[in-house]
Amino acid sequence: MRTRNRVRSTAEKLAVFRSCFTGLMHAYGTYDARTGRAFQVKRPVTDETLLSHLTGRQPYGVYLLVHTRTRAVVADFDREDPKPPLRFIRRAATHGLKTYLERSKHKGWHVWIFLELPGVIAAKARLVVRSILDDINEPATEVFPKHDRLSQSTRYGAFINAPLFGRACPKGRTVFVDPERGLAAYEDQWDVLINVRRVGEVQLDEIIKANRLQRTGGTRYAATHSSDAKDISPSFGLPPCAQRILAEGVTQYQRVSCFRLALHLKRAGIPQDVAVGALAVWAMKNRPAAGKDLITEAEVVEQTAWAYDKPYRSCGCEDPAVSPFCGPGCPLQRTSNGRPAPARR
Repeated sequence: MRTRNRVRSTAEKLAVFRSCFTGLMHAYGTYDARTGRAFQVKRPVTDETLLSHLTGRQPYGVYLLVHTRTRAVVADFDREDPKPPLRFIRRAATHGLKTYLERSKHKGWHVWIFLELPGVIAAKARLVVRSILDDINEPATEVFPKHDRLSQSTRYGAFINAPLFGRACPKGRTVFVDPERGLAAYEDQWDVLINVRRVGEVQLDEIIKANRLQRTGGTRYAATHSSDAKDISPSFGLPPCAQRILAEGVTQYQRVSCFRLALHLKRAGIPQDVAVGALAVWAMKNRPAAGKDLITEAEVVEQTAWAYDKPYRSCGCEDPAVSPFCGPGCPLQRTSNGRPAPARR
């Protein structure tokens, strides 16, 4: 049952906001509220970053794309005319997609579709949104994220300004509005975000398959279904213990495990920003014991930064966070006679 106008703690609001409006955790966008000049900030996205946005001190823009995945996809209509975004919403509804309409900071509208955590393949979400825009004859509309994946040439993508900027909300901007009530702002914005209906990758696959959607160039996506999809990640030369930790998650020692995984990814030549994205997905697999919280994305960024900052040599074989995942097949633990080698320090 939904509650309206309930007083919520700052911690609760930050947790909800973070679940909806974070992507890359080691950089964010912002703009000068006086001049409108946009720029990038290469610092971790912390609770203070988000709180500054919500209280109107410093705007926060989210880089939605993390490696190949995103938690949301947005159609950015830059005209004041509400009819195009409303057509988009109606067309999306025919696919069973729940959408959320935001009044942007200066002019225009953002239509948000929130995706299953920890994120779905961005290329699929973008393809479906692009198809809807074609259907309503608005193909020039920008879609965020703007790319299908990050790469050496696209290390950050493009940021989109997050909703609920404290200085704009009293003016009726950066707030979510109700298409069924004359575009009036929802009375309780937090109630909307707490109860967002997320779209899963399987639903996107079904839309792509049913409508025979293709990427530019004719490449068709292969649908993945929950019944037979497997979470397979390339090993990148990682030792078996690291592969197991990445695949299974952990129940304890989350921060130490994160640091050790980051070291292995660094040794394998994985760029730091890509490692952060992979570890953010890994963190969602963890099952902390004794009611403890999941490691936060800000902590993932911090642990990864430490690992990439200095030339650490130990593989952590002796560490209690790693040793339960070790096995006789590990090349780091075998000697020529087949016996385990002493732990490396």
